[in-house]
Amino acid sequence: MITAYATEQPFDHLELYSAFLERETDATGTVVLHHGRVKRPGKQVPNFSSVELKPLSADVDSRLATIARQAEERFKLNQVLIVHRLGIIGACDSVLLAVVSGKTRDRCFEACSWIVDEVKKEEFIQLIELQ
Repeated sequence: MITAYATEQPFDHLELYSAFLERETDATGTVVLHHGRVKRPGKQVPNFSSVELKPLSADVDSRLATIARQAEERFKLNQVLIVHRLGIIGACDSVLLAVVSGKTRDRCFEACSWIVDEVKKEEFIQLIELQ
C-alpha cells in the first residue's frame, strides 16, 4: 500500500505510525521509520526564526507518490508512507515522515534512506530559512 502526501498542518507521527502498523500482515519482517525534524543551526541562516517549505510545483502529492511507488518496486516493499510538511514551521517541528515495511531489514533501511535522499534533493519542495 502506498500513502504519500504533503500537508500544511502539523502531523502526529505516532498516530500515523500506529495506523501504518495496523495495516501490516505477517509477511512483514521489518518496519523502518525516518522522522525528520527542523534542526538548528541552519545551513544559510544559523539562528533562523522559522523555515518555509515551499512547493516548487503544483503536483507535490503526485511527486511524493511517484517516489513511494519507485521505492516499493525497487526494494520490494510491502507498504510505504511519506508525509511532508509545507508552509512555515519552526525549529524542532516535524518536517518529513517516511515509513517502509518489507521482508528484510536491509531492503527497508536502504529504501527509507533512498526515499529521504530523493525528497531532500529539493526538486519540488524548497526549504528556505527565515530570519
